[in-house]
Amino acid sequence: MDWYNNRSKRSSISTGAPSYSPASYGILSTSLHSPFSHNQSRFTSGTTPVPKTPPLSSTSSPSLMTTTTPLERNSYYFSQLPLYTSDWQYVANSESDCIALGSYKEGFTNKLEIIHGVSYEQEFKNNDDVMSPTAGYDDDVVQGFYFSRVAETSVDYPITHLQWDPMMASNGGSERLAASSEVLRLYKVNKEEGYDSNNNHHNNYSLTQTHILANNTASSCTSSSNSLGNNGSSSKNDDINTYPPITSFDWNKTDPSILITSSVDTTCTVWDLHRSHPRDETTDTATVKTQLIAHDSEVFDVKCIHKSTNVFASVGNDGSMRVFDLRSLEHSTIIYEPPTMTATSSSSSSNPASSTFNSKALICLSTSNIDQHHLATVGINSNLVIIIDMRMPGIPVATLDGSFGGINHASINSIQWHPTSNYLLTGGDDCQALVWDCNNLTPKSGSSSSSTGVVLDTPVLAYEEDLEVNNVCWRKDKGDWMGVISGKGFQAVSI
Repeated sequence: MDWYNNRSKRSSISTGAPSYSPASYGILSTSLHSPFSHNQSRFTSGTTPVPKTPPLSSTSSPSLMTTTTPLERNSYYFSQLPLYTSDWQYVANSESDCIALGSYKEGFTNKLEIIHGVSYEQEFKNNDDVMSPTAGYDDDVVQGFYFSRVAETSVDYPITHLQWDPMMASNGGSERLAASSEVLRLYKVNKEEGYDSNNNHHNNYSLTQTHILANNTASSCTSSSNSLGNNGSSSKNDDINTYPPITSFDWNKTDPSILITSSVDTTCTVWDLHRSHPRDETTDTATVKTQLIAHDSEVFDVKCIHKSTNVFASVGNDGSMRVFDLRSLEHSTIIYEPPTMTATSSSSSSNPASSTFNSKALICLSTSNIDQHHLATVGINSNLVIIIDMRMPGIPVATLDGSFGGINHASINSIQWHPTSNYLLTGGDDCQALVWDCNNLTPKSGSSSSSTGVVLDTPVLAYEEDLEVNNVCWRKDKGDWMGVISGKGFQAVSI
């Protein structure tokens, strides 16, 4: 496909204008017309935006990756461990954003890192007579971030999913987050103000584990019932490895006291979080609201439907997407499932050794923040994103073709809907983070692709990394930046 081969024709994205570094990082590009800023013109380049820099031509080389070290990147955080998952939260009435990062490393040496991002604005005035990569920016537009680690804690197993407390976006309260692994752990970031030997003011941060939620209801423990001060250690933790691992979870944005987990034991569990006073952690509790068998095999992901406290969806190893209503749990609705398996595949699935792997498995799920009827999912080792409309179950309303017409065979690893617009962000093994326009999913007249719905094979924005993109996230709830996990780094990318 011409689009994939001629990358200079794609819109691209900026990693932020540098404030002090002589080298910026990113894909060579021309002006960017962002769908999230009313087509305001923005520019990026592979060189520093200094006066008398000639404008980049659309006929330039398709991509130019500058040779930079992690310290020379703008709006970038470099970890000591390979990173796998992330979440980025804008905090109301705060000087810094909150980013949570989880590592993926074999062995019992993984970490959860808490990063604070302090934004900076444009530090020089543009000359109207000179074409500048930052021409057209408003004075109050964030130009980049200074990232610094403020706290971390060790975990045995890799973290599969991270999410900040949804309440942080509106009231700027305590920094709380959840992390799923063999169990679900909830943390609180504690802040202590102090002074150094030179009487300079500084803040000290630490992580306190407030909850351990395991799929065995008897194992759910809180700060009131366990000694969690020493990295969450307690007598009950000795049995954690005997519980079915938690694969993912979702923190309800409409009612943050509701949290739903999914597990390899085919179940989904709905938790009721009873919040403590910010200064009184002893009253933190969590109880199981309900637990149900959601799928025929492992459940890989679960998400709450936008603006609903009762309806949620899940995907799993059986290849189906199912919707549940807490007001009526007698039955669920299968809104998507793979085509009927052949006799050969059916016989192979009866083998216990191969029954743990299904080539039709759906591994991740994302629910739209604009249209509550739209859900997106990706299959295992797949480069196709399937978008389902709950009002028309059974077949996709649209398919995002990450193969670009069969040219690209790299799998998609992560998907996330934009927080305020109808765009979908994907990241995959082709080392790219792509933004797809999902505003018009109405089939064209005469279209015969009923099994796939509308097929989109051209994203509107693209960002390229050196290594595979393991995870992508938006800056919630702004959506003006996105985060890209690749290798050991977290790159903030301006839209």
